[in-house]
Amino acid sequence: MSNEITTFDLGKPAQAIEVAAILQRFVKEKKLTANIKGKDYPMVEAWAFAGSQLGLYPVLQFVQDQSKDNETKYLAEVHIYRYADNLMVGKGIAVCSNKEANKRQWDEYAICSMAQTRATGKAFRNLLSWIMKAAGFEATPAEEMDFNAKPSEENYPTDGERELLRKMVWNTDMNDEERERAFEAIDLCPSYDYYQKLQFRLEERQLPLDQVQNPTQKEISKHIKKLAK
Repeated sequence: MSNEITTFDLGKPAQAIEVAAILQRFVKEKKLTANIKGKDYPMVEAWAFAGSQLGLYPVLQFVQDQSKDNETKYLAEVHIYRYADNLMVGKGIAVCSNKEANKRQWDEYAICSMAQTRATGKAFRNLLSWIMKAAGFEATPAEEMDFNAKPSEENYPTDGERELLRKMVWNTDMNDEERERAFEAIDLCPSYDYYQKLQFRLEERQLPLDQVQNPTQKEISKHIKKLAK
């Protein structure tokens, strides 16, 4: 059995179509999009998978603390390299600040982490936005849409933000009992401060992409019934 990694050449139309088909199937199966106003925006994991199929990988270059007296703000830069020759072929720069509508209660480490996540998504987007569109998804990373979110009237997470955490739960190494407790915590989440703590804990428990198991329809139905009680 060969251990050779298969990559594709987007300069060849047939291979570009094949990549788009693989990307569409994988992203939908692993639920790596955020639905915002009826449109599917790929999360950073989806962009990383697209890059892996093309022999590309991200490298964090630096993180810069741009905080001021009344603001926590970080800037990150990520470069994209090609496995074949380690040549840099693209880069992305992004910031995150607690002045953003949905980040006011976030701790400093979470602001720093989101800057890196956004820079990774943007770096891949600059190269692969067209292939993501060909796969049927929006060409803007979900984390950038989070940046453009309007402030809510109350200091608690929106339904869309809670749904992002629920998707993260399915991609963790949690057992059934832990998942149920996580879902309950998400449903009862009272504030953004608690929300970002849940997000950080879920990020620590995430499985590698090739180990993610899709929830069965029975598991999903069971959770929906519990919510309805």
